[in-house]
Amino acid sequence: MISAAPVSLGNDRTVARLLLGGLLTVAGIGGVSAQSPAPAPSATTQRPPFAVSGWRYERRDDTHLFRCEQAQCGAGSKVSYRVYTGGNQMTLDQFRDGQNQIIKALEQRTPGQRITLLGVDGDKGTAVPRMYKARRLTVTPNGASEYQVNGLLFGGQGSASLISSARDEKASNDNYARFAAAVKLALAPKTR
Repeated sequence: MISAAPVSLGNDRTVARLLLGGLLTVAGIGGVSAQSPAPAPSATTQRPPFAVSGWRYERRDDTHLFRCEQAQCGAGSKVSYRVYTGGNQMTLDQFRDGQNQIIKALEQRTPGQRITLLGVDGDKGTAVPRMYKARRLTVTPNGASEYQVNGLLFGGQGSASLISSARDEKASNDNYARFAAAVKLALAPKTR
């Protein structure tokens, strides 16, 4: 079950740069920049803009992190998202290039780690709503595998980065789809 609360989109106008920076930060390779919002209250005192039942919520600065707490989403699975304000003119080609940059940075950070880009899908143009999604497989130096789906969603109320990771490709895709539906609702234009 998905429950919603009001979404606070902040006021930063440099969305394209922050989206790439956000993906790098959530992926574990970016630092907190001067433009990042101030640290948020602890997860025990702050509620997420929306929640999906069966997942434990943690707040990490401006990132909403969920950890799977049930068998159907896959043990050890995680989903995180960040919400940004304003419109974004990023194209599918720019998103694809950004994914290649992220892969290079992650591989350089961990020697022996191999990351394969399994596919990039998305809407053409810059109209909203639109969504870009990249699927990849990471194999660590010790042979452990992890599937990730990384996406950017654009709507009338802003944009969001969304990352799902799991040991199983199906779980990663299913978990991404479950949270993407909620993010799309949060980014949809307000109606009367």
